[in-house]
Amino acid sequence: MASARRIPRTLVRLALPVLSLTSAAAGAQTDAPLRTLPAQVQADVAAIAEHLSSVQEAAPALDCDKAVENARWGVDTMLEVSGKNLRSGYLSQAAYDAATPALEALLAVLTVQDCQAATGARRDFYQCMSSDYNHVYACGKAHPFEP
Repeated sequence: MASARRIPRTLVRLALPVLSLTSAAAGAQTDAPLRTLPAQVQADVAAIAEHLSSVQEAAPALDCDKAVENARWGVDTMLEVSGKNLRSGYLSQAAYDAATPALEALLAVLTVQDCQAATGARRDFYQCMSSDYNHVYACGKAHPFEP
């Protein structure tokens, strides 16, 4: 189902458990029940997730060095946060295992050379990531491409 509104599978796999800690349904439970956040913290997480999933600066000038740095930093941070959430009991092992390989694969393609050769939605993604105000999830959602 190729649609301009489709969110890349790579980012969806991580965005659900990382950006939306408000739900214990982020992944299949294995041994112990997932921890839940207090109501006010859940509200704060939901507000942050909403902000991170929206493009803040729509048309920055393409800067491949900055775009790749921002995108790689964003994916690295998502991996780090998901690992911390796993260790803290807020994310299931199954959800973590489902997200990690796809994000690591995405890191492998986020290069200056890939940016310089990019066209279409891939180029639009890198242009979006050229802004320090945009999150990798928001840019991936706005400009989906398969790595």
